[in-house]
Amino acid sequence: MNPTIIYYFTGTGNSLAVARKIAEDTNAELIGIPAALKNPRPIPKGASVGIVYPLYAGGLPGIVVRFLKSIILADAGYVFFVATEGGRMGAPTSQISRLAKAAGHELNASWWIQMPDNYIPLSAPPAVPEQKKMFEDAKNKAAAIAQAVNNRQEHKEGMCLSGKLMGLAYGPFIKSLPASDKKFTVSANCTKCGICVSVCPADNILLHEHGKHEWLHQCEGCLACLHYCPEEAINIGKKTELRPRYRHPKSAVSDMKQQKGD
Repeated sequence: MNPTIIYYFTGTGNSLAVARKIAEDTNAELIGIPAALKNPRPIPKGASVGIVYPLYAGGLPGIVVRFLKSIILADAGYVFFVATEGGRMGAPTSQISRLAKAAGHELNASWWIQMPDNYIPLSAPPAVPEQKKMFEDAKNKAAAIAQAVNNRQEHKEGMCLSGKLMGLAYGPFIKSLPASDKKFTVSANCTKCGICVSVCPADNILLHEHGKHEWLHQCEGCLACLHYCPEEAINIGKKTELRPRYRHPKSAVSDMKQQKGD
């Protein structure tokens, strides 16, 4: 039987939760994309290869694009993508198709799953009861996706009109992310615990001996540092000071470290 490998990128655990469910039902190996970029390895011949990722302004996160440009998919037997998103815009299948083809394999399937929105610079996360409903719906759709993957079904979900319109902002948004860390602030609540350093998938944060944080301007915009800070000491603009943090309830600091291969 051909193996299944699922690569994932996550900031607050949404994509990891979906990847875990699909992996559980397909007997797949899970590999964090940050770890895969550090330690690349060839795709086994005939393998099913999946990418699970959060939707960024109607497109793929920069780190996922870089990963796809580094990987060779020619030996894969089946290639699929799953987006997680706070809205209901769909999946950037056109962008994915181009990148998959450039990596050596046609795209076979593309899905999207709604999860709680975690981009609190724009809005607060949904209330807990709404989150629980999203988790249950996501689990059911992930199970259906896993069955389709096991059968190597062809299936491509695209973007709705609002998603296509959002996609117009994708290029400028992605280009702005590396230096967006200039907007981060750290309050006096900080205990210098170093969790922000541990969870950052881009290794973008330094915590100096005197306790000062330094961001290195290679930010991925995932906001893991903000959401995982136990003291809620990290903010990006004034609005986040007043908004609750969000992490998937089954996501831990250790998971974020594992994503990086630490």
